[in-house]
Amino acid sequence: MPLPIVYTIRGCDACVKLLAKWEAQGVAHEERRVELNQATLDEARQYGMMVPIVVWPDGRVEQGFEGSLGCFI
Repeated sequence: MPLPIVYTIRGCDACVKLLAKWEAQGVAHEERRVELNQATLDEARQYGMMVPIVVWPDGRVEQGFEGSLGCFI
């Protein structure tokens, strides 16, 4: 079963909060850290310019977390 993909960057408060909530709730996901390589950064920028970016298996895309926009990439 496909997992939601979440693009994050180290030190982003909204990213930390989203991941902590998902971990507490047991939400399976694939995290992709955009600062680790250019290809992942370029991939994330196809969906938006601010992390966290969540790409759901059905194709929906969400930026930010619970009203917090996060960090520009």
